[in-house]
Amino acid sequence: MDQHHAYAKSMPARGHNTAPSFSLNEPRELPRYFQELEFLFASSGVIDDVNKKALEIHYVDYNMSEQWLLLVEYEASSIDPTTQTVIPYSYQDWKTAVISLYPGVDNATKYSMADLDQVTGEAERADIKTIGQFAAYYRKFYQITKWLVDSSQLGSLERDRLFQTGLSNKLWIAMQHRLNI
Repeated sequence: MDQHHAYAKSMPARGHNTAPSFSLNEPRELPRYFQELEFLFASSGVIDDVNKKALEIHYVDYNMSEQWLLLVEYEASSIDPTTQTVIPYSYQDWKTAVISLYPGVDNATKYSMADLDQVTGEAERADIKTIGQFAAYYRKFYQITKWLVDSSQLGSLERDRLFQTGLSNKLWIAMQHRLNI
């Protein structure tokens, strides 16, 4: 019997509504998936790296698990061909390798100007008509631009100018009129 089966009673079953999940439709959720599982590991007493890796694989779909299993870092260790010494692969090594499979997941490339263009374009095409739609646009815009400005990929003046591009001319004129009280 695999060691990770010993944790079966304290870990939720795959597919259960309390089980962590990860979908390729939302690759940016991968760090959260790892955080949720690490919380479960701590509360279930899972401390061994081999068991952590096995349990991570358990919760994803078949194709994804096959890809993750192929990573050399999944193995407990490997042999350095030059020195013939054993190189242990930790859970953290494997987690880093998994994250590298999904561009845009790591903090260095979290958002891009293309993401911002997508948000402003969607807002413009949606032709914002309600305060709820406007607030949703603002939240998405702020989330992306905060990161871009903080990482020096976007200036605050350009950010302010780009915000308007997501608004229809009719809405922009109405907003200007309202502010000219």
